[in-house]
Amino acid sequence: METLRNPLQAEAPSIPGPTYGVLRQLAVALEKLFEPFCEVVIHDFADFEHSIVYLAGNITDRHIGGSATDLLLAKASDGETDEDLYNYLTSLPGGRHMKSCTVFLRDGDGHAYGAFCINLDISAFVAMRGQLGRFLSTSSAHEIVETFTDDIEETVQNLIAETLGEIGQGQLLLNRDDKIGLIRRLDDKGVFQIKKMVPFVADQLGLSRATIYNYLREGRGENNRG
Repeated sequence: METLRNPLQAEAPSIPGPTYGVLRQLAVALEKLFEPFCEVVIHDFADFEHSIVYLAGNITDRHIGGSATDLLLAKASDGETDEDLYNYLTSLPGGRHMKSCTVFLRDGDGHAYGAFCINLDISAFVAMRGQLGRFLSTSSAHEIVETFTDDIEETVQNLIAETLGEIGQGQLLLNRDDKIGLIRRLDDKGVFQIKKMVPFVADQLGLSRATIYNYLREGRGENNRG
């Protein structure tokens, strides 16, 4: 048996020499870019039993002279090589995950004579995604809004904007009952527990202090009746 000079490549009778040379360069570049997670395989369909003619990296534990995969065999035998396959998920022994791309090498008549395959072992990233999901998960079923600032007036401004959004009305469109409801909601959120917030809220809403106090009394009266 003839000994190959380069154990990572073999002759590729179906692949034109210049094309084969460029493909080998691309294979090395991709493997170096994504190592140690990447493997690039060149298949020659002249012999499906020994179709692997070039290998850069190795995450599937295959070798030069190895056979075509079941996917390549099925696509080639069914003549389904008109479209390349991108970013599909496969599994490796031991529960590892891999995503792959398969580019069919076609002649001028569109007949596939080989394949250029890129495989990425994404097992570590899948595990990382699971860990990140657990780390980022919260126990609350609803989003909780919280403002972080040293300025209490900024906090109250955010509360006013948030409450207007809950009411579903713009400030200029509020009628008297809406305004009483707004003041009641702000009161429920603790705004008026803060000293000197009545004049601040009055200024923000374009109302007088007396009006804010009146609305507070009416709002609290409704709460007591409720």
